[in-house]
Amino acid sequence: LRLAGLIGNRTSKRDLIDKYVESVPMPVLEVLPLIEDIRVSRVKGKTLFEMAESDPSLNYVCDYYLNIADQLLALPEGVVPNDAPDRDLFALLSDFYLNPTKQAPKTEEEELDLMMV
Repeated sequence: LRLAGLIGNRTSKRDLIDKYVESVPMPVLEVLPLIEDIRVSRVKGKTLFEMAESDPSLNYVCDYYLNIADQLLALPEGVVPNDAPDRDLFALLSDFYLNPTKQAPKTEEEELDLMMV
């Protein structure tokens, strides 16, 4: 059994994901943020792709899934997953939540997401 990679779901931060893949090495295929439209699609009983046909503003959400599909269709070599004892996982989670790392204040340049010149 080989593992293609990890897909982070409903998170905008990679801190815990990065700690986990450091502990249990594997590639990160995608990290999907918490997107309300995903929940709405379930309630409507439609796929996001069906909803995007009538609402093109949802195409960006579909792109996450298309990226995952592209990676899987490329038949990645994958990795043989290593077991991590429950104790190690609980220690990782405890450390992450009880001892959060202090982030240095961002510079003005780092704060800019987009700059038009």
